[in-house]
Amino acid sequence: MLYAKADFRRKEAEIETTDCVVEKVIRLSGAEFDHFSRNLLRDSDFIRDNQFDTTHDAEGRTRCMLIVGEGRRDGILVSSGGYDYARYSAIMPNAEDFLTIGRYPALAELNKKLTAIVDIIAEQGAAGNPEGRVAIDLQDHEVLYEVDNTPNTTLIDTVLAMLDDRPEVKDVELDGNELIIYSEPEAVSNAEGLADPTTTLADKDEKTSVLDLIKASRKAPSQPGKDAPFRRKNRNEAEL
Repeated sequence: MLYAKADFRRKEAEIETTDCVVEKVIRLSGAEFDHFSRNLLRDSDFIRDNQFDTTHDAEGRTRCMLIVGEGRRDGILVSSGGYDYARYSAIMPNAEDFLTIGRYPALAELNKKLTAIVDIIAEQGAAGNPEGRVAIDLQDHEVLYEVDNTPNTTLIDTVLAMLDDRPEVKDVELDGNELIIYSEPEAVSNAEGLADPTTTLADKDEKTSVLDLIKASRKAPSQPGKDAPFRRKNRNEAEL
């Protein structure tokens, strides 16, 4: 399952968004961010000190600042409209990921390539023989190898770790360039690739596997544009 924060509305007829451009990123401590998020209508020095000459840019997009806090995954988009408080605001889930991808476009492109590779490998594994075993030549995926045909161990390790997150993959073995996939036919994924929470995977073999080693070395995963649902805050609506 995935977890996020959202601004749900009751019986909305449509989703209304505003084209915006993040002109400034303001980083607060975790405590400062929490206090700000609960007091959006109070004047803030960092909003006063970061006003824009105009509310919109040349393309008509709303100019705003993104407020993030140390240790906080989400952020708050603020368009003050010339005031010292968050006159217009919108929550931005996983703001740190947004900033990372925005800072390194090449990382976003690599993410797309690796995701495509993992999807293909997992699907091939799931469509393997009745015993749930299929061998895949990693050299078929050129991005995993250098120009001199040398394996890129960092990318291959990343692919293995991503396969570990797939519910239909029970285990993998790496033999040179050959990846042997042991699939879980009973594992069902929905359209977004999320595991059916009612599915229970069979116990793995007692031998130490590649995925076991990956799990032992990985840290626990953290729990996870231009359009944002801005709205003006009423004075009696102080909390985000």
